[in-house]
Amino acid sequence: MRSWLSSVVIASLALAPSLATAQPNVRDRGGPRADDGPREAPPSPRDERFVPRRGQTWVPGNYEWRRGKWEWKAGHYESRKKGKRWSNGKWDRQGDRYVWVAGTWGEAPKEPDPPPAPIEEVPQRRLGQVWVKGYWKWDDGSYDWVPGHLERRVRGKRWSDPHWDNSGGKWVFTAGAWMDAPKEPDAPPKPIDERPQFRRGYTWVAGYWKWDDGSYDWVPGHLEARKKGQRYRPGKWDQTGGKWTWNAGSWGEGPKEPDAPPPPIVEEVKPKAGFIWVKGYYEFKDGDFEWVAGHWERERAGKRWGDAHWDNVGGKWTFTAGTWQ
Repeated sequence: MRSWLSSVVIASLALAPSLATAQPNVRDRGGPRADDGPREAPPSPRDERFVPRRGQTWVPGNYEWRRGKWEWKAGHYESRKKGKRWSNGKWDRQGDRYVWVAGTWGEAPKEPDPPPAPIEEVPQRRLGQVWVKGYWKWDDGSYDWVPGHLERRVRGKRWSDPHWDNSGGKWVFTAGAWMDAPKEPDAPPKPIDERPQFRRGYTWVAGYWKWDDGSYDWVPGHLEARKKGQRYRPGKWDQTGGKWTWNAGSWGEGPKEPDAPPPPIVEEVKPKAGFIWVKGYYEFKDGDFEWVAGHWERERAGKRWGDAHWDNVGGKWTFTAGTWQ
């Protein structure tokens, strides 16, 4: 029995070198073989939305080469390191393959370099308050975003937003501050784009900028009950002799006959099987135009819907109602 076991052990030892030689190239646990890199370029990075956080850095996502295909690895926040700045990783082409160069923390500059583009914010509006824009703050070699906010107005003052300027090759920050406001109105800001509301028997009164103690306040638009035979004429700012003057909106006598109708309202709808969309239109009533909203109507076999429309015929505006044809 013992001689038989000895023969097996001796045979195994004799075969061991040849077995080791026959093993394929085994990769280390530390990473893939050098010839495993992708030959194709990675896809374009995905558009990631993130909110800057104080004291943290956003590390954007990237594509990783796994099991012979590209897989997306999402971005994440990482705590900032004092005096350091993060450099993003990237894929570099080396010969006929792409190699990943990992992101690293490196020495941050001692002086501010160009700040990032400001983050787009939706200003908030409130009477008696002013919107203070957000800005980038330089802190220990990196930029932190300070979000915008509402601040109570100061009588006789106007807010000047913080900003960065390049002066003599150096980036210099000017903090926001309250400045003396002009005594007379200067050019008003561009009107805010509002989405008008519509209701039968009402007129939409658009919002406007109101001058108040050296600053402009936005007065939002609103619906106002129509007046029989009357038409609302919106207010407006006019410049006369170098001075800006506000002419308030008012109700006045409407025309007896229809004049040019307002541009049609764009109604966004998705197709609906078995139905057609009847477009909205303006109806002339008691000296003014009133919007009649569109609606769905069931299809009719062999019929086509013709939308309502206005035409200028011989200098007069004529309305043609919608109908099946």
